[in-house]
Amino acid sequence: MDSMPRGPRIGLKTNQPECLAFPKPIAPHPYNTENARERALDFEEFKDCSLIYLNASEIHDEFLKGKNLNKEKQKIRVVCDFIRYYEQKMNIKVTSTKNINVSFCVDYIIYCINRFKSPAIKIRFCWRLLRTIGVSSDIIPPNPTREAVGDAREELDAQSARNFLNRAKQEARVIIERFHQAEEMNARGRDPRRAAGARLGAWDQLENRLWVCRELLGLQARTERDLIEVGHRNIIRSMAKRSGAVVIDPVRGAVQQTGLAAHFRFYHPSVADLAPFIALLLIRANVNLQTVADLQASSMWWKPYARAFYHEEEPERWVSIILPKLRGAQGGRRKRRDGTKVGKADVKSPATISIPSLKRPWSHPFQILTFLQEMTQPLRNEIKRRIDELSAKADRSEQERRELDRLHFIKDDMFVYRSEQEVTSLKFVTREQQVTPRPLVEVLKRYGLTAGVKQLRDAGLQFGFRVSGNNLLILHLLARHSSRETAAAYARRREFFRRSEELFIAIFEKSVALVRSSSYSIANLRAALRSSGLDDWQITNILNPDNRSRYGNRCGGPNSPPEPFNKGTPPGQLCRSQDCIDGCPLARFLPDALPFLVRIWSSIVQQLSNVGIAAAFDNSLQHRLQRLERILDKYPREDVLAEKNKLATEEGGNR
Repeated sequence: MDSMPRGPRIGLKTNQPECLAFPKPIAPHPYNTENARERALDFEEFKDCSLIYLNASEIHDEFLKGKNLNKEKQKIRVVCDFIRYYEQKMNIKVTSTKNINVSFCVDYIIYCINRFKSPAIKIRFCWRLLRTIGVSSDIIPPNPTREAVGDAREELDAQSARNFLNRAKQEARVIIERFHQAEEMNARGRDPRRAAGARLGAWDQLENRLWVCRELLGLQARTERDLIEVGHRNIIRSMAKRSGAVVIDPVRGAVQQTGLAAHFRFYHPSVADLAPFIALLLIRANVNLQTVADLQASSMWWKPYARAFYHEEEPERWVSIILPKLRGAQGGRRKRRDGTKVGKADVKSPATISIPSLKRPWSHPFQILTFLQEMTQPLRNEIKRRIDELSAKADRSEQERRELDRLHFIKDDMFVYRSEQEVTSLKFVTREQQVTPRPLVEVLKRYGLTAGVKQLRDAGLQFGFRVSGNNLLILHLLARHSSRETAAAYARRREFFRRSEELFIAIFEKSVALVRSSSYSIANLRAALRSSGLDDWQITNILNPDNRSRYGNRCGGPNSPPEPFNKGTPPGQLCRSQDCIDGCPLARFLPDALPFLVRIWSSIVQQLSNVGIAAAFDNSLQHRLQRLERILDKYPREDVLAEKNKLATEEGGNR
């Protein structure tokens, strides 16, 4: 490999690409394949379940898009089975969101607990499904069950991340040099066949063999059988034992191959050839694989960076890379034409992620994507040629119809490649076939990735969090919440938590005496409550054990929650949020609240243990945990330990 001539370094060309006015697509891949359309509309099995069937379009568009439909439909079947059970039990028909109430949700919880070993997943899925079809979050209660603890994802340490980066850069250089080698030979090759007057040994010259691929075979993605049928058997024989391109083998790395297919690899890269560039994008841009796969070469994927990082910085040193947003808000919510949410959804513009990239270094996103766009262009040209060829046929076979469907789907993709069977793309495989290409997985594993591509994003977040002095703002920026609304919400979080903490401290101090006491006379209890600032009617509510919130505390005004704790509660109705722990002035903690507090404490500890690095965010769960622990500290220590041991015994018996 050391003897190969090095091509010019990407980024050192004197003429930098101009920011062209690329046409903006309506949406990434507005064209669906026939296979996708068939699966999307396959809701006939739910025809007798009106709530699901009448919302099939929205469920697919908003809820199932980009997921394994077979697995998700298994979960939908559970919901449908319950709806049939509920309709029979209540002697009603559940046809729209108007028929969903708290009773429906409670019955579903009981239904799942009685039938499944892991009801938490089923309940969480149903709650998300209900929100998708328009059920108010105020009606949906918290999930009272918990999932089994999963193993934490192994962290990619700093040294392993550096090794990963270096290995990817080494193999990316191999592909870059291969590309420039073919570019240099474009002007030197000629027809090596004897019939064309070539001299003996002309087939031994690589530039002549590449001329054959370009000029005689037209860089068409045909199988050897197809080439033999059109009379090119001699070309296949002439190239059989002659060296072609250096390729990336998923297991062995860079290797020299022979044969016609190896020569076509100069122009038609495989997914293993793209793998080092995908790896560099993942670790440099700190995004997930699907975001990279969804990128289109026809989109405006970069624009000038409007800011400078320090005074008198070199102009145009940075650019913004624009990538499609996979998760989170995707523009305005689609609105249906009628109350049942049936009908065509309004088209919404896709959201994007913007990341800064240096313009010159060859291994940074801008130069990587610039190179990939140029390297994969011959494949997009071949896709267009084949689309024109198939479109001109009036009597297409079923196989040709499906091929045309697939080619329309991938024609603008950035990460197109040629597999052993066909020309395809990373997005088509990850979205339509619901898998990550095996060669890509093997390459990343050889680079040192042990727990999947999510390790790379975790590594970037963890590194940025540590080197910034555990700065949560830096962590949020690295996590790349792109919309103004999300950024503003995070900006308001600290003020919200500060005010919430002040409210909690005030109500907590009023409950300390109540918590510490083990027995009360009614008269003494009324006196203590009155001294804490409650009116007589509120004291009467406190003394009623039915007025207990989900945190175990008594409520002085269950039908009249004060601001801001009345959010989502219609006037005169029972408080729906029951966020008493945030400092509601009508909450009082009595000794009988202890079992509830311990259960909520255990639940929050479990949730925080399952979210990995997200537990480091300034979040409401952490603040509520701190408040719960502050209250528990006021109870007798032996009572708290006894309650925790009791809970642990119960949970152990349920497993």
